[in-house]
Amino acid sequence: MVNISFDFNLFNNYYYFYERLLVILFSLVPTIFLICFVLYTDRKSKEPTKNIIICLLSGILTIAVASYLENLVMPFFSNSVILTYVWAFIEEFSKIAIFFLFIFDNKHYDDIYDGVVYMMLIALSFAGLENIMYAFSESTISSSISLALMRDFTTVPLHVICGIVIGFFISLGSFSKDKTKKYINFGLAVLIPSFIHGTFNVLMNLLGNLKIDYGNIILVLIFEILPLLVIMVVLFYIAGKFAKKAVNLNQTFIIDGKYDDKYGFLMTNQEYLDSSSREKRIILYEKTSLTKKNKKDDE
Repeated sequence: MVNISFDFNLFNNYYYFYERLLVILFSLVPTIFLICFVLYTDRKSKEPTKNIIICLLSGILTIAVASYLENLVMPFFSNSVILTYVWAFIEEFSKIAIFFLFIFDNKHYDDIYDGVVYMMLIALSFAGLENIMYAFSESTISSSISLALMRDFTTVPLHVICGIVIGFFISLGSFSKDKTKKYINFGLAVLIPSFIHGTFNVLMNLLGNLKIDYGNIILVLIFEILPLLVIMVVLFYIAGKFAKKAVNLNQTFIIDGKYDDKYGFLMTNQEYLDSSSREKRIILYEKTSLTKKNKKDDE
């Protein structure tokens, strides 16, 4: 949302201990469920536990970076709509930065669907922690739980959907044989999710600012619930299309099949195994592992 100023204190005096646990529970249940679902979809080609843990802890760094940059650019934009899109860009860019920092050069990033898996986990880490922060910015247990529940069904899915889109385009770039296509897809990996995220926030702000009688259930249904349902259906449709395409491309990649003309720039599995990209990842991985081993021996 537009307001990112948190009066966030997990140990404030507003809550008893069990109330804090309830708020955390309501904030994290969908995130935990979706994490399990993501890992289940990748069960045939499991990622290393270390990589999964890095992704699940990344929200701490991602939110810190995003919040700092969002507050930094705030004075330069007077238009709230433009600022909303700028903040959306910063958040998606921060998630992508985590991927390139910790995952991109990892030798275990070795098929197209991996990009989607890693980015969904990074997005869920961000969404879960952000959900807790928003919930604890409220002053009563009821308002905290209400806000957490609302975000469980709106903002958390939004972050996952953006993660799917990012992962799709990052993998198109990562496994591209064409340098131009590589950088185009890396650009799309940040621009398209930022547009989706920014548009969602603008629409949510419009719905939140409507002057309607909330005691009238018909008005609430027409002007709040139905538009929100339409927005979420559209988002899930987008996510389904990108996820399905990623799975299909990954199957073609694994069996060294032939891509259709639109995706003819992608490597097959054998081409990737013979590529300099894979060689660089292996060298970097072994170099990093050797450095850690030497440090441990020295201790």
